[in-house]
Amino acid sequence: MPNNVDLLFWHQRFLTQAGWSAQIRQHLLKEIGNHSIRRILEVGCGTGAVLSDSIWEPYLRYGLDIQFSFLSHAKHLLPSSHLCQGDGYNLPFAANTFDLCYTHYFFLWVNPAHVMRELMRVTRPGGFIAALAEPDYGGRIDYPSPLEKLGQLQITAIQKAGGDPFIGRKLASLFSNSGLINLHIGVFGAYWKYPPDLEITSSEWLGLRLDLQSILPAEDIDHWQALDLNAWEKGERVLFVPTFFAYAQKP
Repeated sequence: MPNNVDLLFWHQRFLTQAGWSAQIRQHLLKEIGNHSIRRILEVGCGTGAVLSDSIWEPYLRYGLDIQFSFLSHAKHLLPSSHLCQGDGYNLPFAANTFDLCYTHYFFLWVNPAHVMRELMRVTRPGGFIAALAEPDYGGRIDYPSPLEKLGQLQITAIQKAGGDPFIGRKLASLFSNSGLINLHIGVFGAYWKYPPDLEITSSEWLGLRLDLQSILPAEDIDHWQALDLNAWEKGERVLFVPTFFAYAQKP
């Protein structure tokens, strides 16, 4: 179970990720706004970073996560929300309960077909299922060229941890094969700023170090971090991880 320091780190990390997908949430609600949306569910809600977005205020918010300490933090942010502990393989909700079910950086770490069956079950006919953000590290671009190996190392680390670093490109087939209709899929845009925001860069490296520590000694990770930060300081660093989103309707 994360201690208080870990919890603060993860909440900030989740907030950063939530910021990346903010426009996707706006786009989603603009596209489905003429449908009757009342109850929404986030599977893998973590500390509530996405669920607490004011864009969801008109709706009854439900959240589920396997980590109780994350849920406690989310409840502090959203005292009126309905939160429960559990996993995406056995959702503790009746069939056809929700008008919108969504995930955020979630399919990366689970058996997607199994979770999708549960999302289909608890979403009402005519309701929507959305994956708001799923990365594809196989399409990662690293420049200057010495940093290309860093992306390959992260792929290896994610696979060793049981994740699928290529999940982004698989969203279309996952949604289509589940029987969903009116599928929309896209990729986040990107831009770079020099010099970088050191707070964001440090947060990114804390997360990356967690990924890499299972396959590299600390001194090797320090080496890669120094190369990365030097490239940012020189104004030549390019780092792009294609991040996909998808949403579709249950017939």
